[in-house]
Amino acid sequence: MATGKLASWALSEQFLDEQRLFAAPGVCERARERGSAIGLAPVLAGSAAHARSVVAMLGARAIVQVGAGAGALSLYLASAMGSDATLTAIDPEPENVRLVRKACAEAQIPEARVRTINAQPLDVFTRLTRGAYDMIVVNASEPRLGALVEGALDIIRLGGALVIMNVMHHDRLGDSSANDPETAHIREVVADLKERDNLVLALSPAGDGVLTAVKARL
Repeated sequence: MATGKLASWALSEQFLDEQRLFAAPGVCERARERGSAIGLAPVLAGSAAHARSVVAMLGARAIVQVGAGAGALSLYLASAMGSDATLTAIDPEPENVRLVRKACAEAQIPEARVRTINAQPLDVFTRLTRGAYDMIVVNASEPRLGALVEGALDIIRLGGALVIMNVMHHDRLGDSSANDPETAHIREVVADLKERDNLVLALSPAGDGVLTAVKARL
């Protein structure tokens, strides 16, 4: 039996019963299984629930998800959206986009509420209205994380949030001996965000880590 911090982490992962998110049972689990079948790391329930709660707290109506994966995170985000909200999921891989569409169809989410775009995220960002989005979700493993964060902060409204998933990067972020280029880049991005006066930050160990940055006028 797990004890101490490990038990707390396990509890946070199991805290939300994702079977109750949608009428169709097992949709999140099947989305993860389809992703694992093509080599995509599954989003962990604790971090997905964290991101879902941000959607609800903001009353987010315009959300952008960068790196759509296989759709499990998209399902979590969509489950907290109001009927007038739209999630835009951007991914350069056609198969990932197909899997998101399949997951949303299984969950009976109306097509108009989840828009999928098969393209490079930075190319899409240049076409999005500045200051018009409530929430941007980015995976820390994105190759151009720094540029994506800059672009996201440009299109998020005041009071909106940037959420970086998997920011602990397999627990390497806090490990001073982990100096591989990807971990070093994530550290640089996080350090830069900490220096900004107009952001309210929180770092959570849920899942593989979630960083939330609220764009505020301080």
